[in-house]
Formats: sequence, structure tokens, C-alpha cells
Amino acid sequence: MGSEDEINRLRDMDDGLSRLKLDVIRVLAIFNGVSWISEIIPDIVKLRGHVPDYALTDTLLDRALEELRSSGLVIVESRRRGMFPSKGVYEDKLVKLKDLGAVRRALAGDEIYKGYLSRQMEAIKRAMEDIR
Repeated sequence: MGSEDEINRLRDMDDGLSRLKLDVIRVLAIFNGVSWISEIIPDIVKLRGHVPDYALTDTLLDRALEELRSSGLVIVESRRRGMFPSKGVYEDKLVKLKDLGAVRRALAGDEIYKGYLSRQMEAIKRAMEDIR
């Protein structure tokens, strides 16, 4: 099954795990196909504008990512990451979409995805007007 088919299938599901998987895909598409696993939950809250109406836990996120990996939509890699502002590093997982273009095409009509992008564009527009 291709990325677009899998995304359309997830849209038709109404369980919390499927909604979480779709939100993970939306977040990754917004950030050009990549995100650290430690940033996905806060980014889902930003995407939605509030805490979603499904369980949003690290355990459920791990399960969602494993299923997305198994279905061929994402790659999950352990990576070392800097700890700003200190000079330390820690292990995190980098999550990447395998086919960003297909995902963006599949999300072209998605109201949650489009709504977030629209809100971001409005915020940029207001900020630019304030500079003038």
C-alpha cells in the first residue's frame, strides 16, 4: 500500500491510535519530513491548537511510530543530539517520512493540516506588518 492509500485509510479510522498516526504524519509533513521523537507530542498539541481528544502518551507514540515504520511510511533512527545551551549530547530518535511528496499530496485536502499552515501564514503576515 502506498503512502497516499495508507493516509486515506487512516482518515477513515476513528480510533485513537489511527488519529495519532495521522497527526504524526501531519507533523512530519509540516517540518519537511523530519522531527525528533521528543518533539512530536508538543508539536501535535501545536498542530491541534489544544490537547487532542485521544490518549497522547509516549507509549502510544512509540506504538504508532512502530506501526508507521512497519507500513513503510517512516524511518526511525537513533541519533545523538546536542543539548542547548549546554555542550552535552543525548540519544534521541529522528523520525523521517519516506516520501514527503506523496504525503503532502495526500494531505492537500486535510482540514487539520491546512488549518495549521493557514494559521502559521497569518502569524508570519502579522509579524511582517508589525515590522513596517
